[in-house]
Amino acid sequence: MTSKLFLTQTVIAIFVAAHGGAANAEGFSLTGQYEGRYACDSTTGGVPSSWSDPMSAGIVQDGDSISIDLRYTDKQELGAEYSLYSGSVVLNPEGTLISGYFEACGGTFPSKELARIFPAAANTPFSFSVTSVWASDQVPNLPGLTVQTCTWSLQRVSTETPTLRPCETADR
Repeated sequence: MTSKLFLTQTVIAIFVAAHGGAANAEGFSLTGQYEGRYACDSTTGGVPSSWSDPMSAGIVQDGDSISIDLRYTDKQELGAEYSLYSGSVVLNPEGTLISGYFEACGGTFPSKELARIFPAAANTPFSFSVTSVWASDQVPNLPGLTVQTCTWSLQRVSTETPTLRPCETADR
């Protein structure tokens, strides 16, 4: 657990240093409802697989902080699932590009995930892409460690503020 915490703290420190500290992202808001797809390459117990499925998300931005409630259906194993995230976003100095990071803070079962929001144009209709690394050794019905690299593609379908489930404990 200590090495995972150190890795998370190191990634956050690198992110903050690369973006010049607490840059203000209030000129643009990610708040809203989103729809899109995710595509993952996965390895469970040494066996590789790949898939792509639809997803939806509610995002709330408060200053530079974001909270995400992601909903998707695992057609292969578990059915309806969710993942919760918290993180930070920044605008470039011109106010035209938004980027950021977030990490998992809850979900259907315990897992670890760290994700990056690629720089996206702060215009309408707003859409963005994410890459993430996800891992869990507690996936129901799957023995052993599962590690995935995923890409998300989301487009905002509403700017209404969604109701999000709260993040769970930090010890996930």
